[in-house]
Amino acid sequence: MPHLGHLSAAQSDTSPRAAQRYLERLRATPPREKLERALRLSERVRDAAMAEIRRQLPNADERTLAREFVRRVYGERLAARLDRRERGT
Repeated sequence: MPHLGHLSAAQSDTSPRAAQRYLERLRATPPREKLERALRLSERVRDAAMAEIRRQLPNADERTLAREFVRRVYGERLAARLDRRERGT
């Protein structure tokens, strides 16, 4: 079986022929379609993350939810910078 890079481990239950066809289709996909798929996936991931934050913090206001999203996705350092900016310090 030819080495398929990152797909070989992720699709170990896939036959070599099916994996090869998948790669061929992926390579044939126009860049615009790849970008649109990536953007849709990113939106779904953001939505899922916000849904989980809302579940964990049911009484939080929108500002708190947004800050918690930034903290979880981008880290405490950026969230702290945003807090300082909001306070004007």
